[in-house]
Amino acid sequence: MKVQELFQQADPGRIEEAYFLQHTIFYPYERYSVSEKVDMVIRMKEYIREHVNHLAFCEICVEEPQTIFIVELPCESYEEKGNTELTLFSIFDNEAYHKMGADFSLWSGEEECRIKHYGIDMCKAESIAGYHIARSSVEILGIDACCAEILYQIFAFGYSDKSREKNIQALCERLDEAIEEVKEGKSYSYEEMFGHFWQKMLDHCADEDERQHMILKKEYDGKVEEIERRYTNRILEDNHRKLIALVREEYATRV
Repeated sequence: MKVQELFQQADPGRIEEAYFLQHTIFYPYERYSVSEKVDMVIRMKEYIREHVNHLAFCEICVEEPQTIFIVELPCESYEEKGNTELTLFSIFDNEAYHKMGADFSLWSGEEECRIKHYGIDMCKAESIAGYHIARSSVEILGIDACCAEILYQIFAFGYSDKSREKNIQALCERLDEAIEEVKEGKSYSYEEMFGHFWQKMLDHCADEDERQHMILKKEYDGKVEEIERRYTNRILEDNHRKLIALVREEYATRV
């Protein structure tokens, strides 16, 4: 099934409900008044209905066939142990067919054995409408949840074509600047950046209790770091196996 067919079968009202259940739309807007939040919900519903209609009836423009997978997986963070989250990625069909006959990976491994996967947040709606949606995603999550997650990815850079193009262009320019900075040796590890910002926050913290909380929290994080790392690695490995099985099952049914 193509994404356009998915949206043609969907109920816009149920997609709205699924969207609000799957994602917290007010973050980072917790300080807004209830009235302002109501206005946001109304606007969000308008955006959702506009995009549902557009995806259902737009003229499809796809350069190369892809398939979207939406999967609910256990969270990788130890603090989120027991919770799940939705992950979405797309795969080029031709590459998948080419590598399906042997063992393959999605997240690691040699180039010839790895099937690359991509996000759709920078793709045009007219392209997304022409992608396939994995059968298992629809069967397990349902039409409404799949549509809601696709819309969430589309909205990552804005709610209109103009705002999306502007924000995507700004990101690409920043990435180009970052590439030049790396070439000039202006690169820092995550640990260095985190340590710098943590120290800066501590230096500007005037509340003594808050300062002590930051210091003790950092000490605790250091003590449990190895435990959390082992847990994360174990979940990542399990999730990777599940995704490989779903990808193999999807393309096997098309042969």
